[in-house]
Amino acid sequence: MSDTPGIEERDSRRDDAVTRSVTPVCSHCNTPIDTTTWYPIVTETKEDGSVVLHSFCDETCQAAWSGR
Repeated sequence: MSDTPGIEERDSRRDDAVTRSVTPVCSHCNTPIDTTTWYPIVTETKEDGSVVLHSFCDETCQAAWSGR
């Protein structure tokens, strides 16, 4: 156990979780987004106060999603 409250020491064994790269997809058309270039995003605040980030492959999809 760690001396810092709320922090536990990690087991020295390798984690079983698989780490993978996640490619964002357009919130309108589900096309994978090329993150090496600029792409539009919109933030949406839900009734419970949580914030959702919507990514789009281009301005056309952003406008179509916004006009839904």
